[in-house]
Formats: sequence, structure tokens, C-alpha cells
Amino acid sequence: MLVPRLRVVQLVNGIALNTKMGGAERFGVELARHFDQARIEPVVAALWEWDREHEQVWRNRLAIEGVTTVIGPPKRERQAFKNFLESIVSLGRQLEKPVDVIHSQCDFGDVAALLLARQLSVKLLVRTAHNELEWAKRPWRRWIFVNSIYPLVYDMELGVSQRVVDTLNQRPMARWLHKKALVSYNAIDVARFTNGIPDTSQFIREKLNIPPTAPVIGSVGRLTKQKGYHHFLEAAAIVSATIPSAKFLLVGSGEEEANLKRMAQDLQLQNHVIFAGAQAHVEPFLSIMDVFVSSSLWEGLPTVILEALLVGVPVVGTAVSGTEELVKGSEIGCLVEPGNPRALALGILAMLSHPPDAAARRRAKDFIKHQFSITSISSQMEQLYLRLLRQKDNGGVI
Repeated sequence: MLVPRLRVVQLVNGIALNTKMGGAERFGVELARHFDQARIEPVVAALWEWDREHEQVWRNRLAIEGVTTVIGPPKRERQAFKNFLESIVSLGRQLEKPVDVIHSQCDFGDVAALLLARQLSVKLLVRTAHNELEWAKRPWRRWIFVNSIYPLVYDMELGVSQRVVDTLNQRPMARWLHKKALVSYNAIDVARFTNGIPDTSQFIREKLNIPPTAPVIGSVGRLTKQKGYHHFLEAAAIVSATIPSAKFLLVGSGEEEANLKRMAQDLQLQNHVIFAGAQAHVEPFLSIMDVFVSSSLWEGLPTVILEALLVGVPVVGTAVSGTEELVKGSEIGCLVEPGNPRALALGILAMLSHPPDAAARRRAKDFIKHQFSITSISSQMEQLYLRLLRQKDNGGVI
């Protein structure tokens, strides 16, 4: 007897990956790509259109791989609430029902899933918290949705690190309902970094005008306040006073870009700091770094640290959620206090003075391959969906 496939929708902000979007969106897309399509009919639903040309490349790629994509209206900063409602209406019209599972990977997606559930006859609602501080800019939404409503209506809540899960499980409503969130780590496509990638480090250095012997301290991410890049620049000023040849590479774009460029000028770092902009492929840029820096003020579990460790680049990171677990587990890096540029600079100088040896780098790579491969995580997620659906069908408590 032929068993029908489960229709599983990964709900994300957008699919302009590595340009407008971050690790949460990449994770949702990679999950959909790696599901067993004998059992799962994967769909990626993006709330908004952010970069049509870049998104079309991903839509074409996903279509070839058997993943359906639907995208809502263009993202507008003005009339944001109306724009959000337009997205709900658009996705509701495009998504084929019934939907077995909606799995949200973002703050707005968490709310959208609730509004779409009845219309699409959704059987199972799942969400992943990608940050220990959800709705950071609008804490009242965190109090209403995360702390009060979600424990009541979501069948399962997941967190990308133990600290995120601990935060979820401490909510009074969740404790009263005996609802337990589970750890489900972010993951990456290991093949992107291991399947015969050509060595382009010399080309990238020449392109960025970095001398062959200059140490490169870098970071990859959205240029937002959360990432703490103003502390990164303050640390760069301290490090460059000790190592004048050092170069500091920032790969990414975002709302703080202009402010950070002005700050670099004010700190007289214009000959030291390189703003490389958003890049569709970050692997070549990671490969030229001697130290990767994560200066975030809060996090979930940064996928870019997974990528840096998989390339064998040691990490100096702030002791925030997720970063702490990864750096301790990998053994090639150090942790410093968030918001402390001097501590960040001392960590960078220590890592440059005493870099990990080849054996330590191999162990770090193996740690990432074994614990954070999207192949194994997607299989675990499939099993979770099936188990939860069986429990609901049998009238059991999830």
C-alpha cells in the first residue's frame, strides 16, 4: 500500500540566501532540500520577496531538486502591518492544502503559521527559536506571543541551543502546561565545504588587496546591532596598534553598514578594515581568515561559526547562547565577555600568537561533521514530525 507523503512547509522570511537573509533562512531551505522525498513533500514558503533576481536563482535550483517554493509580496518597510497581512493572504492562496506540517523558522513566521493553520488544514505546528532573545526590538511581542500564546497553540517548540531551550522552558505558561521545548541544533550542508572546493585564497587576497603575509581577522554576517560589530571595530583598533599589518574583513550587509563605515573612519582604520559586502558564496572568504570573530551580543546557534570551524578557522567568540557550546565543543577557539572590545582584542592576539595545530583543526572539523550535518539533522526532524503526528492521531499529549 502506497503511503501518502507528508506535505511539510518550511516558513522563512525570504530565500535571498547569503545576501539579505541569515542563518535561520538558510537552515529552513537546507532542511527542505535534504528531506527524504519518498516520505516528505517539501515546500519552502517565504513571507516576502527581498531580491527577485537572487531569489529566482534559488527557486530554479530548488525546483530542480524537487522542492516547491512560494513567495509573498515584496517587502516594504512602510505600512509593515499591512505588508504582513498581504503576505498571509498571498501564501494562503499559493499553498496547496491540506498541509501536514508548518515549521516556522522566524519571528514573523511564528505568527503567520498561526494565521494560516486553519485555512490550510494544518495538522502539526512546529516552530524553531533561533535566538535566546526573540523579538529583540519589540519586547512586548515577546511577552504576548512567545511567553503567553505559543505554549498554548504550538504542538512543538524547538531551540537551536541548550540555552535557548532553557529560556523557553522557564516561561511560566510553558511550565504550567508542562510543555517542554527540545534542542534541535542548526546544521549546515557539509558538502559545500568538503567536496573538492578549489583553493581560491590567493585570488581572494589579491581581489581584496591583502598582502600574502598579512594576518586576516574576519567575520561574516548581517551588519546589525545584534552582531556587535562596533565592538569588533574597537577591538580592531587595539589589535592593529600591536600588529600594524593586520587586516579586518567584514563580509555582509545590513542596516548598520553606513554607521560602521563611519566608525572605521573615526578610528582611523580605513587602511585596515575591508567591507566586502554581501556574498552569495562565503566559503572562499572564510578560507583566507586566520581568526574568525563572533562579536554578537546575543545569538541562537550561529551557522557561520559552524562554517568557520569546518574550514578549520579558529574562533574568538562572545560567551552567548550557541557560540559558547560550539567553541567549547570544537576546542579551537576562545570565549570572551560580550560587549568588551578589549577582551575581544586580547582573544584575537592570543589566537594569532598561539594558533591551533593541524590535529586540533582536524578534530574541530570532525566535531562539526558528526554533530551538525544537515543530512543527519533533517533525518532526525523527519522522525520528530512522524512521532508528533502519530501522537496527535492517537489522542496523546505531545
